[in-house]
Amino acid sequence: MIRRVLYIARKELISIYRDKMSMTILVVLPLVIVGILGNVLRFELIDVKFALLDKSGSNLFLPLVSELDASNEFSFGGNLNSEREILPAFINDDIEFVVSIPSNFNRGDKLTVFVDGSLLLMSEAITQRLSLLNSEDYPFEISYRYNEELKSEMEPLPGLIMIALVIVASIMLSLSINRERERGTARMLILTPARMSEIIAGKSLPYLAVSLIHGLSVYLLSLFMFGIEINQGIANFFLLTLLFSVASMMTGLFIASIVKNELELLIGCWLFIFIPNVFFSGFIFPLQSMESLIIPYASLIPGSLFIEAYKGIVFRISSLEINLKYFVLLVLQSLLFYLVALYLFKRNFFRK
Repeated sequence: MIRRVLYIARKELISIYRDKMSMTILVVLPLVIVGILGNVLRFELIDVKFALLDKSGSNLFLPLVSELDASNEFSFGGNLNSEREILPAFINDDIEFVVSIPSNFNRGDKLTVFVDGSLLLMSEAITQRLSLLNSEDYPFEISYRYNEELKSEMEPLPGLIMIALVIVASIMLSLSINRERERGTARMLILTPARMSEIIAGKSLPYLAVSLIHGLSVYLLSLFMFGIEINQGIANFFLLTLLFSVASMMTGLFIASIVKNELELLIGCWLFIFIPNVFFSGFIFPLQSMESLIIPYASLIPGSLFIEAYKGIVFRISSLEINLKYFVLLVLQSLLFYLVALYLFKRNFFRK
């Protein structure tokens, strides 16, 4: 009996070793979950940029700036000259909070800390960290910019929209492409008088249309259910929805071009689309809480670009020029994955 069991176990080990996807799941998946997500699923502020607005013109608060800058949590981002520069600093300079000192400061007066209210988790963490300072020497009060009412639904809304678009745009389209090959209808499709690029475009258009419809639904829900008006940036919002949907579709197409069956496709989408866009985009925890080595790469993920651009367009009402860098990066990523997927499809579109 034991001999038969060991024989079957040996056969299964050989099958696993020869199956590249099984080996990937067994080897890569634990490393992704433990090694990478272990550095993401935590909340520790790292190098959060702040600025100083000193209306008093004194040097009494240099020790405060030095104390904050010397910590791992905060990084000094420069001085401001007036309150008019606070909002542009939030938008253009990635400043997370501003310490404002009144002009006629007397001992016992409170400092004002201006915080970006659209980042609730970040603002709460900043407030808690600042409260650990000597409250007698540096008493302060919080003043929120954007989301001054601290609506809790504003924090997860961009990420939830991003996930919905990812599922429709990337996963559903890649499944549709993969089924063409598994069912053998790919050969009939290729016989049509159309180039591979035209086939990809034709397969993509319905899902792109659905994504835009989702964008319209989000606009209406945000307006009537959450009271969030995006009228001033509605054109930028739909442009962002379009570009992010295209980038997600091209990523899904790339995965569909390198896998063999539906199971491999779902695993690939989960590992390389869903996990990065959910856990590395700032949806669950801010990027500033991640390891410094991960932040530059995480900030380039399509989900990160979407969330940052969405907050800029909807919450901060920033112009197209401010968000242009996010749009350009989405376009470049879409073009890169499209060209690679097109090349691979031309080589192995009939492979089952």
